Amino acid sequence: MRTVRESALLIALLFKRSEKTRARISGLTVKKLSKRERLKTAFVTNLTDELDDLGIVLVELDRGGFGLIYAHLLNGAPTVKAQTLLKNDLNDIKKHRKTFKDIENELSDGSNDDDDDNDDSF
Repeated sequence: MRTVRESALLIALLFKRSEKTRARISGLTVKKLSKRERLKTAFVTNLTDELDDLGIVLVELDRGGFGLIYAHLLNGAPTVKAQTLLKNDLNDIKKHRKTFKDIENELSDGSNDDDDDNDDSF
């Protein structure tokens, strides 16, 4: 079994050598690189922290596996402002004209998922 740091270094090297700015990595690949039979929550949490120290954001994906993106790429991302985009919603919630169920419904009907089917398997 490799340490969390060793596992993070291998994942970071894999990501760097891919020459991609974002990628997916399977849970199986993480298991193999870390020499673990199971990916326990504590390990994934610590791995996320170690990769963050290396400038990489690790996100667990709903459909399995993990997403990787370089943190510095988010520095140029556009700012989203609650004052502009949620002002009416916050007012409607305050006045009981809108519920959080309404927000859940809005979030579920127009998903912005990026279905890029590149799979980085070991």
